[in-house]
Amino acid sequence: MEKAVYIYDELHGYIKLVGVFRDIVYTKVFQRLRRIKQLPFAWYVYPGATHTRFSHALGSMHIADLVAKRLYEGGYISKDDLTVVKVSALLHDIGHLPYSHSLEPFLMDLLGMGPKEIAELIITQDPELREVFEKHGISSNDVVSILKGESSSAILNELVSSDIDVDRLDYLPRDAYHTGVAYGNIDLHRLVTFLTPGSSGIAVPIKALNALESFYIARLHMYKAVYYHKTITGYQILLRNVLSEFMKYRELREVLETYMSQHGLLRSIQDGSYFLWDDSLISGLLNYALTKRILSPEAEDLVSKLLNRRGYKSVVNEVSVCWDQKKVALRSEELRVLIETETSLTPPKVVVFAEAVPIYTVGKAARVIDDGREREILEVEESLMRYIPPYICFSRLYVLPEYEEEVREVLEKFLKH
Repeated sequence: MEKAVYIYDELHGYIKLVGVFRDIVYTKVFQRLRRIKQLPFAWYVYPGATHTRFSHALGSMHIADLVAKRLYEGGYISKDDLTVVKVSALLHDIGHLPYSHSLEPFLMDLLGMGPKEIAELIITQDPELREVFEKHGISSNDVVSILKGESSSAILNELVSSDIDVDRLDYLPRDAYHTGVAYGNIDLHRLVTFLTPGSSGIAVPIKALNALESFYIARLHMYKAVYYHKTITGYQILLRNVLSEFMKYRELREVLETYMSQHGLLRSIQDGSYFLWDDSLISGLLNYALTKRILSPEAEDLVSKLLNRRGYKSVVNEVSVCWDQKKVALRSEELRVLIETETSLTPPKVVVFAEAVPIYTVGKAARVIDDGREREILEVEESLMRYIPPYICFSRLYVLPEYEEEVREVLEKFLKH
């Protein structure tokens, strides 16, 4: 009998690891997730929000296990499917960068790659993972196809990546627990118990409609209160601007390009050194740059502001639910023109932030089964989701503290006209 390892999780209790799951967790590239915080800079607002992607990955696998076992017992998926979907859930976040969402737009600008593309490279190219897959007869291509939503089973695809997947079912209550924000609490037990196969993936019976609605409302509130909190977003932007400055210095650029250049990224994954690319490395670079005094006074000031919570001030903070993304784009352009014509400030002194974040996926919202009839939740007459717009829209203008008064005066003048 294979030796089992039990890890106590603050959300789910004991999580059992045996066989391929234990061996994956023991790899260096997975242990790296212990050193990647789940919510970068959320601790500047919610001091307890220092949990990691390691615990989230385990939690996602645990939820996948609960649902997949029922699907297997019901004859909807095979025993091999049960294993591979749990592996996919366990590895769904393996491609996240240090400081996660802070740096991912930066890498996207550099290489046109995001966490999903990096995850595919790690799953197919990391030497330790390859050994584990070969030992247990797991196809890395099968895992990747589920993560990309391209496997032949819509049920497996949606269990790992959909509006109501195991990722969201874990991170909403987990992030609520660690931030202390009650809005993220969902009826996890009811949703997990009643998730069921539909005509084209996962669905929820009408008796769990209230739980499904509260899940969507929790997402809406968590976007406002945590994920896109004005202060948290401001520091994520500030870190990107700091690293943009770092790329101007050969000594710092060489370290970053080890993991953020096309050649360096692939080489570090293939030679098994990608596990070193974590929050600690970025934090160390910030401290090193200040210690060695190798930055310009302006760049040094940005790093000091980042480390000592003296960063951007949000002088415009407009948040609303909206039916399309045009409002955000128009407002973004208005703010850019205003700054360019009425001030002499340029980035990184001033930054326009605009984003329309989906509350639900238009055309792919969770489906509800009622008396044999399957519909999207937006089509269910008794559902309040029919009246909630699909996006929460953020339009913000950030400035460094020393320019706040100048920009506020410009804004007041603009509003009077």
